[in-house]
Amino acid sequence: MRITLKDVAREAGTSVAAASATLNGKLSGNMRISEPTRQRIIESAARLGYVPNPIARSLSTGRTGVLGLVFPYVDAFIDRNPFCTVVMNGVFTEAIQDSYNMMLYTVRDGFWAGKDRIDPRVDGLIIALPQSDDALLQRCRESSFPCVGIVCGPQPDPIMTVNADDYEGGRLATNHLISLGHRRIMMLHGGDAICTNQPRMEGYKAALREAGLLIHDELIVEAGFDWKLGAEAMNEVLDRPSREWPTAIFAVNDLCAAGAIRSIKARGLSVPNDFAIVGFDDTWFATTIVPQLTSIRMPIKEMGSLAARMLAREVAGDPPSERHPVLGVSLTIRNSCGSNAQVPVLEFPEF
Repeated sequence: MRITLKDVAREAGTSVAAASATLNGKLSGNMRISEPTRQRIIESAARLGYVPNPIARSLSTGRTGVLGLVFPYVDAFIDRNPFCTVVMNGVFTEAIQDSYNMMLYTVRDGFWAGKDRIDPRVDGLIIALPQSDDALLQRCRESSFPCVGIVCGPQPDPIMTVNADDYEGGRLATNHLISLGHRRIMMLHGGDAICTNQPRMEGYKAALREAGLLIHDELIVEAGFDWKLGAEAMNEVLDRPSREWPTAIFAVNDLCAAGAIRSIKARGLSVPNDFAIVGFDDTWFATTIVPQLTSIRMPIKEMGSLAARMLAREVAGDPPSERHPVLGVSLTIRNSCGSNAQVPVLEFPEF
């Protein structure tokens, strides 16, 4: 049998209105509830095992207590993509602390398509990795629906965004390889579908220019953001005459770097003896690669947490003052560039 507010009020010896105001945190009119009465209601609710009815609460507050998390492809929640899993960790941790539940979507769900409004079961949306012409972003913007994009290109209000300093990451990665004496440095880039690609490439080019090195178009190779595309792109490079090979590689993310390393090893070559390589993301995944991967640390979990915190404030009517934060990045040096650093392999520590 479900315990109701009436049951709590009867147990506490108060009115239903007083029980509702106490447990929902919402006083109305001239209602005043003394501290002893409030404590008695809370203790009665705990003793009876009262759980608020989310439908009733949504009717009284206009909010459902649910946030939505949207990823761009169906398998994002199960394929253990390091970026996706760490973003989820950050979002879920913050949402739970703010007493929100989460609803998960992928763009293929089409849960907004053909409708005049966003799914009414959620108070706001966090959209990870949206493209610039994302239809859901546009719908949120048109309807002023609370929304935060993670790894998202510039957006006009009211859309909020959370990003990392991808340009600086590209510079850091390339400068590290230059400092090790490399002059033919290739970038395996991800294409223009995800907004991080272009600033990472611009950082790569800036580092080369600052070092007085030429930018060779043939050393800028499109790969993608997963290991298969990284492997295929590296195979194409290795099919060239060896005099055209780079000595070092900056990969657009750690999955791409892992694919490149797989292709290098399959040719009987070595990382770092034949090629030094730097990735981007620096999640748990970077330490499972052999050799362990030097990588630009992108604060992915923090980005997820910040996005959830910003959205919760927006929904509560206390909008954050900073609506487009850009988080800093750093370089983690491991063995894939020839470092002697010994870093222990981590067993998925961010789950």
